[in-house]
Amino acid sequence: MPRKILLNDEQVIYDSLQAIRGLPQSRIEFMLKKLGGPFAGTFRLSGPWGDCYYYLKVVPKLTPALVDLVIHQLKTTPAPEDARPLLASHYISPKMAARLKQQGIEYVDCAGNLYLNRMPLYIEIGGQKHAQKPPGADRLFRTAGLKLVYLFLRNQQAINATYRMLADDAGIALGAIGSLFGELEKRHNLIVKDGERQLLAVEELLQRWQLGYLETLRPKLVLQRCRLAPGYSIAQLPERLQQLSEGKQVLIGGELGASLLTSGFEPQNAVLYLNPEQQLKLMLQLHLTPETTGNITLLQPFGRQCNWTGWQPDGLTLADPLLTFAELSGSATDQVAQKLYRQYLVPRMNR
Repeated sequence: MPRKILLNDEQVIYDSLQAIRGLPQSRIEFMLKKLGGPFAGTFRLSGPWGDCYYYLKVVPKLTPALVDLVIHQLKTTPAPEDARPLLASHYISPKMAARLKQQGIEYVDCAGNLYLNRMPLYIEIGGQKHAQKPPGADRLFRTAGLKLVYLFLRNQQAINATYRMLADDAGIALGAIGSLFGELEKRHNLIVKDGERQLLAVEELLQRWQLGYLETLRPKLVLQRCRLAPGYSIAQLPERLQQLSEGKQVLIGGELGASLLTSGFEPQNAVLYLNPEQQLKLMLQLHLTPETTGNITLLQPFGRQCNWTGWQPDGLTLADPLLTFAELSGSATDQVAQKLYRQYLVPRMNR
């Protein structure tokens, strides 16, 4: 009988838990498969020490750029009762492992590295190297899938739109829609009930989308990193955009967008979404100079739904709060990220 083909997430779970299954007199029993929340499943680890309950957070490819965001997600998301988060990944380097341990995050990877720290169970296995090539992302978290999932997180009702409308709004090929829906079903993020599609485990999907956006989609959208000319500040950008004839065509995101959507926050960077043909003119008008470490990033929008359809400051256009939230991945912006999450994203997930 041919072996069942697993999604990459499932393969990471299967391979990484081998390290736990190898513990003497240990037994793993899955209690819940994804029923909602930000976890891929809940399991009970039993042995002479008793029972420990964990919920799985799967990040197939953990990179230094993502580790702080993953820590933030784990620390700010309520766990199921009596369970603790266990991060599962293809490979966790010694440096990232030290960072996770410092923050009290338990983890396991496919190489056999393992850190469990829950009384009375303490186990640490390190220094295991994985020679195999890490798995690519599931198709849902590659470029086209991330663009489609964005539409559903922005508006859950979009999941019942026609394939053609979704392809146009996401800016992806019509032929990709069917297989992406199939992957949503395999991941238990989609069911069909009474002839209508319903999105499930939305919070888990949001967290995976944010990781995929930063790691995969966003780098493909970058037009230029810039710095402001001396004498100009980030806080002045909205007023200067208001003075431009094409200023409303530029979508404001990043910390600057967050400061306009919330209050009491002083932005240190900005993300501006604009069409590539506007780039040179806008850089000249705003006195922006190319700089690889600059605090202003110019991105090109994707599809047709990157703008915010709610309240807008006069003469300006904000990027959708979901895109702005995705940009806030550092500890310095944790509070404003939570503010955006509660004010703009939670109402969408509860519809």
